Amino acid sequence: MKTLIYVVMLMLSTQAFAKSDGVLRPQFPGGEKALAQYLDTHLKYPEEAQKQKYQGQSLVAFTVNEDGSLTNVRILKSSHLVLDTEALRIIKNMPKWSPAQNNGAPKKEMVVLPITFDLNKKNIQY
Repeated sequence: MKTLIYVVMLMLSTQAFAKSDGVLRPQFPGGEKALAQYLDTHLKYPEEAQKQKYQGQSLVAFTVNEDGSLTNVRILKSSHLVLDTEALRIIKNMPKWSPAQNNGAPKKEMVVLPITFDLNKKNIQY
């Protein structure tokens, strides 16, 4: 079954990827479209969740470090354990991101990524 997810990128401070006052937000390599494509390709709707018709949104937080590596990956809001486990797996396997920058200097920043598992959706939407 094709991966069925709805992805929305949220940042804690200001609009995702916005540059204001010399601050550039962390970014997945290639931007939001590439992030959606990565999730569509790599995320697998767990078989158990399909059988039990589990749906919901797992709110995942992680830190993008100065070198672009991701650490401190955790669930902020749970949907269901089996869905949370898949959401964590896909984030932990992501490539390095472009780090946030403040006046050209890389800096750590937390990112919050809601991942919605919806059995009725056929395509990724933003």
